[in-house]
Amino acid sequence: MSAFRGTSNHTMDPKGRLIIPSRFRSVIKAGREECVMMTKLDGALYAYTMEEWDIFETKLRKAMGKHMNKIRRFIIGSAQACPLDKQGRIQIPKDLRDYADIKPESEVTLIGLVERFEIWQSGKLKEEQEAIEELLQTDEARTELMELGL
Repeated sequence: MSAFRGTSNHTMDPKGRLIIPSRFRSVIKAGREECVMMTKLDGALYAYTMEEWDIFETKLRKAMGKHMNKIRRFIIGSAQACPLDKQGRIQIPKDLRDYADIKPESEVTLIGLVERFEIWQSGKLKEEQEAIEELLQTDEARTELMELGL
């Protein structure tokens, strides 16, 4: 199974394009389309292969709950297809860049999370990682990790 793994740092070009690392491109190209479906969540951008997006979207559509219509509206309503160009870049739509606070020529970090990768404005990611480090020190997080045998 192809999967997104690892972290890469890049710079958004002046036109809002982002080079996708070759190891991520190979996962994308192994799919049915040389394209990612991108949406917004957690102050970042989530990018899925078209196959993984279909699985994710189906789960969202079937999910029941008091807030699911609003959640679907936020996630599915902001989703956009972003094809790879010949140079291995994607054009990130302005509304998604604005949401993630990614400006042209700014530093971004791509993080592979197996079925998707996330695109973060590098400064925001640093803050997120510091919060995660604090979380990992809590008893609740340690218990969850121990339950996994980690």
